[in-house]
Amino acid sequence: MPEAKTRVRAAGETVEDGRVTTDTGGGAPEPQAVIAPLTGAAIFLVVVLAPGEDSAATVRALCADLAGLVRAVGFRDLDGHLTCVTGFGAAVWDRIAGTDQPAGLHPFREIKAGSRHAVATAGDVLFHIRAVRMDLCFELASQIMTRLGRAVTVVSEVHGFRYFDDRDLIGFVDGTENPTGAAAARATLIGDEDPAFAGGSYVIVQQYLHDVAGWNAQPVEEQEKIIGRTKLSDIELSDDVKPSYAHNALNVITGDDSEEIKILRDNMPFGSVGDGCYGTYFIGYARSPATIEQMLTNMFVGSPEGNYDRLLDFSTAVTGNLFFVPAVPLLENLGGAPATPARETTAPAREGSPGSLNVGSLKGAPGDG
Repeated sequence: MPEAKTRVRAAGETVEDGRVTTDTGGGAPEPQAVIAPLTGAAIFLVVVLAPGEDSAATVRALCADLAGLVRAVGFRDLDGHLTCVTGFGAAVWDRIAGTDQPAGLHPFREIKAGSRHAVATAGDVLFHIRAVRMDLCFELASQIMTRLGRAVTVVSEVHGFRYFDDRDLIGFVDGTENPTGAAAARATLIGDEDPAFAGGSYVIVQQYLHDVAGWNAQPVEEQEKIIGRTKLSDIELSDDVKPSYAHNALNVITGDDSEEIKILRDNMPFGSVGDGCYGTYFIGYARSPATIEQMLTNMFVGSPEGNYDRLLDFSTAVTGNLFFVPAVPLLENLGGAPATPARETTAPAREGSPGSLNVGSLKGAPGDG
């Protein structure tokens, strides 16, 4: 899965009422808790909105009250770091917000290449709930669903947990490359490139199931080549040893200036021992979805084509969604602005084609470099 490491709160970040804010030196609206500290527990809740204006109004009312709800539940443990990030899919944005669409918002782009398939699945609203304790996550998820009632249907609910020293269920530390502090804000928060939605972010989520038995049958040296890092010490393999198909090699995306473009990941393991269902929930935040989309193209199609991520021989994507995460003022006032004609969204890429995702266009984004 596109590669996260536990991150402590960085300089310039503050937590209040369940929100994490970062002083980026500008006047952008307050973001949601996108760059909150990574935690030991999370619930990933994806729902589909029922037909009718009443359903949309119910979602808007919840969003207006969500900060208070997080505060009320989180007050039970002030050291629990309870947060909730809420995002919306392209199919439901006009119904919920009644405004022009964010520039990068579109349906998740399915990818097919040989036996590898990045599926696109149903999902209108994402609630990314995280805390130090699962009971805090569970209580907030319960309160959210009580408020929403029949206005939505849950299509995906995954409970994630921290596994030993931030490892996934295939035994490797799940990445080490998350940006922190101001760099995390630059990587995730929209700026002047789409001023009407400044302070917002994009998030892509995928649920991967692992063939753990097949993976464990591979020699450790082969596993390390597939991941691109040593298994025990989490040291990146040198370039003369690391294959071009290594997971971490295919996840390096550079802009027109040859500088790496970062995203922020909060991946978590999940599993059910009774049915042998084990996996990783990938969740990646970025100021443009094009960066993550290029990573997925590299993984599933290959870079160059055919040089795909060998981890996909043991991991299968069973969900796929793209959401826009509005800044706090917009989230709390959804539907307050008159509807305007929706901006034409980019047509989905041809299946199996690497295409051009215009990743290099991020070079000129404010604060980058």
